[in-house]
Amino acid sequence: MDYVIGSGPAGVACATALLGRGRAVTMLDAGLTLEPGYEALRMAMAARAPEDWTPEQHAMRRLPAGGGVPDYKLSHGSDYPYRAAPGAPGLGIDVPGVAASYAQGGLGNVWGAAMLPYRAADFATWPVAVEEMAPAYRAVLGFVPLAGQADALEPEFPFYVRPRADMPVSRQAKALLRRFARASLPGVVAGRARLAVRAAGCNACGECLNGCPRDLIFSGRQELAALRAAGMTYIQGAVVRGLAEDEHGVQIHALTAMGGQVFSGDRVFVAAGVYGSTGLMLRSLGQARAEILDSQYFILPLLGLARTTGVAAERLHTLAQVFIEIEDAAVAAQNVHLQIYGYSDVLDATIAQKLGALRELRAQVLERALVVQGYLHSDVSGRLAARLEGDVLRVTAVPNLATPAVLKRLVRRLGRLAPVLGARPLGPLLQAMPPGRGYHSGGSFPMRECPGPGETDTLGRPYGRRRTHIVDAAVFPSIPAATITLTVMANAWRIGNES
Repeated sequence: MDYVIGSGPAGVACATALLGRGRAVTMLDAGLTLEPGYEALRMAMAARAPEDWTPEQHAMRRLPAGGGVPDYKLSHGSDYPYRAAPGAPGLGIDVPGVAASYAQGGLGNVWGAAMLPYRAADFATWPVAVEEMAPAYRAVLGFVPLAGQADALEPEFPFYVRPRADMPVSRQAKALLRRFARASLPGVVAGRARLAVRAAGCNACGECLNGCPRDLIFSGRQELAALRAAGMTYIQGAVVRGLAEDEHGVQIHALTAMGGQVFSGDRVFVAAGVYGSTGLMLRSLGQARAEILDSQYFILPLLGLARTTGVAAERLHTLAQVFIEIEDAAVAAQNVHLQIYGYSDVLDATIAQKLGALRELRAQVLERALVVQGYLHSDVSGRLAARLEGDVLRVTAVPNLATPAVLKRLVRRLGRLAPVLGARPLGPLLQAMPPGRGYHSGGSFPMRECPGPGETDTLGRPYGRRRTHIVDAAVFPSIPAATITLTVMANAWRIGNES
């Protein structure tokens, strides 16, 4: 019997690979789910056209009063993806808005659905080459829906599996893409956002950032029925506290509804998310500390050179519209990943808050506003120091002195690109979030060709272990700037397929 711990993107990808090999698989999962009241709200809204939704339904799902970027992105009005499960080990993170997830499907219940592979250059420091990852990318995209379009991103970011649909983009985004298509910009490439969404069912209600009422955004939670149909046993309400192994197999110590239990099997695949996996492995290996890498996240408003009237009335999704990749010339082989967002209730509330007494100008500002959500390579980002204090994992942000200079170069470069962007960056309003805030983190047990203590081999096995495999981002040797989830899933599938 093979055990998989966790039902997030890494867990379902690994379980899919193991079942495909004919292995017997049991998934252990805390498995918190959306409360019945919020689920009833979601289903009621899914069954009606957006114009028929009541003000009360809108109010239940809205972001907290005051606008801005909230500490936590809610799911259909609920914060359940961030709650600790009963019996879960303690976790203390000094970064507001950062938490582990014990939800069924993990943080995939609240992600932005952005889906790019890593470039060949991003694997240069990994013990796994892009050629080894390609079959895994194809396998994952065989069951994860992908909306996208062939464009200038493709040479460096292949599709691996052709998308069967696309998501519409706003008039602002269309104009931006037309300008990029006409321009020749060395080191800069732009294209349509690629999104893990079942696009054919989208009615452009604009509720993406609050949770899709039709549940069209991919989540590992959605795959559990198919995995169970393929023979996987799913045990909900299991919180794993420790792992051991000997020459005969593995022993998994967990708390369940029946109390403390020990599960024994051939192998265990740890997919508990970077904080869950780091804490579990430190306790199980008798280690006290680890360093977590991060692809640091930032937000930069853009002000359009011209107005685009009626943006608030345009029926659209509110996920990323455009991806822009910019090489950082000062750091060889690295790039900055930008996601461009248009109108949303988050943007509207934020602008209203910033304008204060000048709120009557809100409509005019909205018709010029775009937002960049960006990520840096881990080499120029802050990190997170993790240490065990008894049963509690303490996580502390450690800034990188190189980060401000990288962001300053980026703002200057975007300023030079203003005619192509059709907008100017508002540099004074740039928000550089602390390490961990963008949830593109990992690397606490990095893969190495010849691992030592605190490292793993190319199958995610910690030094000294043969039957324990870490399969989530905790094994990434670096965190490139591009979106993380597709490569998390592909690497987890590869380990499950090769172990």
